[in-house]
Amino acid sequence: MRRWLVVWTLVVFIGFFLTPFEADAATTPPYKVSAPTGTTLFQVVGKTLKPRATLRAAKQFKAISTSGSYYKVQDGKTIYYVKKQAVTLVATNLSLATFSSSTYSRLTHEYMRSLNRGQTPYYYDELTAKTAIIRADAAMKGNWYIPSPPYQLRVPNIDTYRFDVSVPSVDSTSFKFQIHYFTTLNQLTQAYAATGRDDYLRYGKRIVTSWTKQYPVSNYKHYRWPYHDHGTAIRTFHLLNFWNEFRSSAVNTDPAFSQLFAKTLYEHATLLATPSFYKPNNNHGMFQDMALTAVAETHRSFDRSSSWRSLATNRLTGQLNHSLSTDGVHLEHSPFYQIYLYDTLARFNDWAAANRFALSSRMRDVKDMPSALTYMLKPNGTLPMFGDTPSITHRTDAIPYIERYPHLTYAMTQGQSGTQPSTRVGKLSNQYAFFRQHWGGTAGPFQDSVHMMMTAGYHSNIHKHADDLSIDLYGYGRDFIVESGRYAYTNRPERSAVMQAAAHNTVHVAGKSFNLTPSNLRRSQITSVGAASTQWTAAGTSGLLGNGMTHTRRLAYDRDGTVLVYDDITSPTTTSFVQRFHLGTGLNRVSSGSRHALYKDNENRSIHLLQLDVGTTPNVAVGASYVSYRDYDWQRRNQVVTTKRGKQVEYLTLIHIGEKLTKITSATVQTTSRHYVVRYKLSDGTTKMLSMLR
Repeated sequence: MRRWLVVWTLVVFIGFFLTPFEADAATTPPYKVSAPTGTTLFQVVGKTLKPRATLRAAKQFKAISTSGSYYKVQDGKTIYYVKKQAVTLVATNLSLATFSSSTYSRLTHEYMRSLNRGQTPYYYDELTAKTAIIRADAAMKGNWYIPSPPYQLRVPNIDTYRFDVSVPSVDSTSFKFQIHYFTTLNQLTQAYAATGRDDYLRYGKRIVTSWTKQYPVSNYKHYRWPYHDHGTAIRTFHLLNFWNEFRSSAVNTDPAFSQLFAKTLYEHATLLATPSFYKPNNNHGMFQDMALTAVAETHRSFDRSSSWRSLATNRLTGQLNHSLSTDGVHLEHSPFYQIYLYDTLARFNDWAAANRFALSSRMRDVKDMPSALTYMLKPNGTLPMFGDTPSITHRTDAIPYIERYPHLTYAMTQGQSGTQPSTRVGKLSNQYAFFRQHWGGTAGPFQDSVHMMMTAGYHSNIHKHADDLSIDLYGYGRDFIVESGRYAYTNRPERSAVMQAAAHNTVHVAGKSFNLTPSNLRRSQITSVGAASTQWTAAGTSGLLGNGMTHTRRLAYDRDGTVLVYDDITSPTTTSFVQRFHLGTGLNRVSSGSRHALYKDNENRSIHLLQLDVGTTPNVAVGASYVSYRDYDWQRRNQVVTTKRGKQVEYLTLIHIGEKLTKITSATVQTTSRHYVVRYKLSDGTTKMLSMLR
């Protein structure tokens, strides 16, 4: 009687502390075997399996374990064995508890190697077979190739390597990021896919085993790079791709590793779904959503996969609503990410379609992104260096389905193929305004066309520089006014310098940068563009200077080589303001004064900047600054700086660029009730007029 009371008390006690989910999980077996009619049931007699019965109707049994080519199953209190080839293993509600105990390791091994979903991989970094083999061979000798400086990591013995203390400290923050997102495992996976060599998989298994032992997910908050938000998502894809190759290979003989791998994927998905770990309004969050979708869709038997799938879809919709405009502009402040995210999202669409995975309906809008890219490209094939954009030449092979975009093809091939666009002035969402003098052909050499862009927009701090209302001016085959670049993702002081307002072609408070705080989100935008027969115009506004100040910038372009820039700044207090124009490299000063600065290069291409007489007296100075056309590039160049002081400050700057040395010889300003009308004469005898709304 006492024994019965003790048992009853324990049952009540356990039931009280188990949640309904836990109680159900405790009684529902994670693995079952589905046996069709005619299946032979075996039992152990002595030391031999003997047939005991034949099923007259299909039936499910609780799966207990495996034994060679048999499943060990239970029917009530009776134990049977059935041949694996005659039945189907059914997995339901696989939980973390399933993968945290050795009880089900053999069944998990069977489950993991019999996966039939998600067989088409998504490669974050797709390599040629030759490159993958070279890097994988080097890795197995202890020489890991990492795509960021210093590019090499020495790993003498992966089984004992300490990722926490052995990785050297370097300037590039991308270095550790890429190590921990398993760039080396990706190389091994693709090398195996190309060759079928088992040694690549064996080394990959050792990487996974060593790394997971050092970085338990329970302590993720203590590990900056092992559990970086973006890196965790990329690593999840690399893990899934590795298992696609590993599962059916001759190397897959260890149930304990299958158990570890399933546990690792489950824990990664759990972390990706954790609200405090998630990056909203950020392209990192998009990768998190995709990686969570991949686990949920591939492992539908995980107990949380259904909720993960819904969560990922809803979050991805929110991400795209925030960062992808209806006209296909990626709103993370950097033209480079227009290419990067289009390539990424287009391939995500292909991956999902190939695997029959469901994604957010907004993913259909990704197809519009290349059209916007057409007008961002400069005639030399680079992009304006707004935000985190390097100055590199972009080729058509970087654009998935480029054949569907004949205008972009024309822009990227400098008119050699595709269809010539007709649009020469426009607004891309509320983030960019562009002017394009011509598209080559009879209008002149393609590369000589004048191209100008202005940027604005503050949607988040992702890739955001203090560059609102900054301009980029290109013409006659060179940069005249150009941004400072991104330098690189590093802790070096140059990276901090390029982020500041003083590094951009805009106006800022003397000695200060912009006020990039959550309260100022969306307080910056391109407001309008216009096209008339004699001039094109664009306008934007920014409230990011701080302390209740507002900056409005308007451009008027004569459709040839002259631009009128109007800056209007209002401030509640008297303040000193600085207007800056940073020049391209190779432009040397010819002359300068209190109102103007003239520069030319070795081919006599020139730029003349003239401050016109409006408002308070301008003070023009020339000086030096730096530009980073490519990562870790840091070149000295010139800048023109104009200071003014007041509560209502106006700049009216006339800028002319010439294919040959040309300067502004005279300019007059007529003020009307609504406009400034500027009449000017050039040294080649040209006389023109530009009108600017005040």
